[in-house]
Amino acid sequence: MKSSMKRFFTVLLALALLISVTACGAKPAANGSTSEDSEKPADGFPEKQVTIIMPWSLGGGPDTIARQIASYGEKYLGVPVIVENKTGGAGTIAMAAALQAADDGYSMIVANGPLFSLTPSFQNVNYSIDDITPLIGMREVEFVVLSNPGKSGIETLDQLKEYAASGKTIKYATTGGPGNDSFTMISVLFKRLGLPAEAVPYDGGQDAINALAGGHVDIAIGSPPVYRDYVKSGELACLGTFIPDGIEVDGIGRIPSFKEQGIDAEFIGMDYFAVRSSVDDAKKKVLTEFIQKVYEDPEFQKFMSEMGMKAWDGTETEILQKIDEQSKSMEDYITLLK
Repeated sequence: MKSSMKRFFTVLLALALLISVTACGAKPAANGSTSEDSEKPADGFPEKQVTIIMPWSLGGGPDTIARQIASYGEKYLGVPVIVENKTGGAGTIAMAAALQAADDGYSMIVANGPLFSLTPSFQNVNYSIDDITPLIGMREVEFVVLSNPGKSGIETLDQLKEYAASGKTIKYATTGGPGNDSFTMISVLFKRLGLPAEAVPYDGGQDAINALAGGHVDIAIGSPPVYRDYVKSGELACLGTFIPDGIEVDGIGRIPSFKEQGIDAEFIGMDYFAVRSSVDDAKKKVLTEFIQKVYEDPEFQKFMSEMGMKAWDGTETEILQKIDEQSKSMEDYITLLK
């Protein structure tokens, strides 16, 4: 009798639990949790909009890529993702904003190597590499130096030298000022060439290329997303790249390196996503996996291909190693420019 009653109450309890789960609108999962719970981390992160802080202006390479990634927020993260541009100070203004934001995982920053390997040698900064955790790479930066033959008549390095020999000071557009990677490398190029040149800083790569296209400067530096269409149309010409082995750009062909042209100026840059180091590890994982899913999306891969690039999924360890290597390689360039 006792055994029968015990079985009766056990069945009754099970029915009560089933009715409770059904009433809440959730289905039991195999592990005993509901399917709704299994789709989210334990703390439900994220529950609101996530912001990507962008150190460079609208329309540049990293900005364009970040905005495309943000468009997948609802699909792969379940919440909107926006990009907020905070330009100036060779990226230090954006870095300050990122470190002042709450360490709740709702703010990411797109950073680069020079924020740690280069900028501190030219500016007083209030941050260190220990303040952030790189989540995943965005792209490896392939800087190219360009001219506008229709405005200046410069289409090769030899013609650039002839232009300077005629008594003209070369004006070159760059992104940001001292401490920025593009500013540093194109300045190093002119130092190595021994040519009189004057830097004209802009907030972003697109602004620099627009200045070149408009004839406001003689030379500019950029990456494939911002210069590719101009070169394909014949409006701009590539003088060389800082990538030691040269690069192949879809729709343009091979661009030789300055190293191949006898100039000691090499640089491989990188952009990556990061958060404050004090952000919870579980949240860091959610954000990293979101970006990884975007990288695997065929539509995103097509977008990157059409931009003449591919995503770089570098890990935290790989990013930190590259920053360390870059810091050592920059020492000669810093000395040259100071």
